[in-house]
Amino acid sequence: MIAIAEAIDGLSAALGGGQAARLAALALIEADALDLPRFGIAMLDEWTADAAPLPTSESRQAIDWVDCSSCFAPLAVAGATLALTDTARQFGIAAIFLRGVRGFGRLAPYVRHLADAGLLGIAGAEGPPFVAPHGGARPVIGTNPFALALGRGDARVVVDAASSTATMADIRNARDSGTPLPEGIALDGEGRPTTVAAEVAALLPRGGQVGTLLGLVVELMAGVAGGGRGDPRARGVFIIALDPARSDERIDWQARLAALQADWIEGGGHWPQGGSVSPEAVLDSASAKRLHTYLARMTGEARQ
Repeated sequence: MIAIAEAIDGLSAALGGGQAARLAALALIEADALDLPRFGIAMLDEWTADAAPLPTSESRQAIDWVDCSSCFAPLAVAGATLALTDTARQFGIAAIFLRGVRGFGRLAPYVRHLADAGLLGIAGAEGPPFVAPHGGARPVIGTNPFALALGRGDARVVVDAASSTATMADIRNARDSGTPLPEGIALDGEGRPTTVAAEVAALLPRGGQVGTLLGLVVELMAGVAGGGRGDPRARGVFIIALDPARSDERIDWQARLAALQADWIEGGGHWPQGGSVSPEAVLDSASAKRLHTYLARMTGEARQ
């Protein structure tokens, strides 16, 4: 086993050091710690020693479009998040649209970083078609996760949800293990319901019409406005940061957030906080072994 903090330090150094490397390392290590390995250390399969960092512009602007097809995706998303932090403080709001993004894992750590900086963070990612629209039988959009975070400490809220009933990782896991899928989440090539992972040709949207509309919103933003749609191997990502301190001075947004949290919990709701882990936690032996294998490969390639 290895301590989370030590694992983040080691992976951050292997990724080149700096703030973006640390945020990317945190996101990947955290996914493994949450027992989501396909969204964590396994993403290092895409890393190469010659992967480019996020392209940057000398002139800061409130909105930008960036081609990340030659980047290591977690570093690109981390770099975009950090860039937005300063830009949102300058302009009050900032947005970046990334295209050509390979697998990068969970959105929660990135919007959570924006929240910790005192901002409202919103992000979404589209991908190759794997989800049918509500009432349909053919895949049209990706699983299209959406995330939002606001606030610090106990009052912080982090929403991170896929618009589909399952993820592609869920289907791969079920196929590898031979485990039947729950009923009502997938269709086969003929548009018929199936519980056999090997037969899945399309997933169904989460919550019917609500899930399909959320997926469509993400597709419109990341796929259409952001230019990501149509890439069979990569995805489009949008990240937006808004500074609520720019609001009318009579609006105490932090007090309003705390009041909403109290009302939500009193009403019986679960206040989502995005699945972070304590720095004192440890990775299990299997994750630690995988990490050491990747680090040995990465440091070896970096020396060549």
